[in-house]
Amino acid sequence: MLLNGRPPTAAARAAGQQRVIDTARQFARGEAGIKDLNPEWDEWFLDICGSGDLSPCDALTPDAMAADAGNSAHEVRTWLAAFAALGAVGPYEVTSRFYRPIPEYIAAFGVMTARGSQ
Repeated sequence: MLLNGRPPTAAARAAGQQRVIDTARQFARGEAGIKDLNPEWDEWFLDICGSGDLSPCDALTPDAMAADAGNSAHEVRTWLAAFAALGAVGPYEVTSRFYRPIPEYIAAFGVMTARGSQ
């Protein structure tokens, strides 16, 4: 991560790390002001990406993405762009898929690989 074009100082990095740790502790106690994970929505979204038909996402607004995907809404747009680009080349098939919510990291981890089926 760069701040003003430069790596953060050791003190800035430590402060950022402490904020994440403090937020994680608050999250674990149910006291954090951040959204809870939404594995059902995440799985729905992965199903859409894997289907080859992204049209169910056409109605998603940035506000709806933020409401459903929380702080990962920017990743949703990245996945949509990637799968739209893949689909523009032609049909594709998913070759692997993995998803795991990791509450202790206040995140979920997902990966999907696909290749053209032509």
